[in-house]
Amino acid sequence: MVDKKKTEVVELDGEKVKIKKGALRDMLGVPKSYKFNKTSLRRVNKTDIGKTFEFQGKRFKMTNLMKKRITLAITLMK
Repeated sequence: MVDKKKTEVVELDGEKVKIKKGALRDMLGVPKSYKFNKTSLRRVNKTDIGKTFEFQGKRFKMTNLMKKRITLAITLMK
């Protein structure tokens, strides 16, 4: 089955970037109503790729894609 996530175009430094809406929420298993804050995302983003971390009481393994999505989320919060 193909994942048909809704995509959105965001402009960063004059360059248009296509992102999947809600992809980070799905990866971290939080509901749509959950609001991320910079502090918790920065703490998680310090985790090296391949290492495990805990977020909202759940354990995850940091992947390259997850790190990119977290970095993008922090950037878009500025």
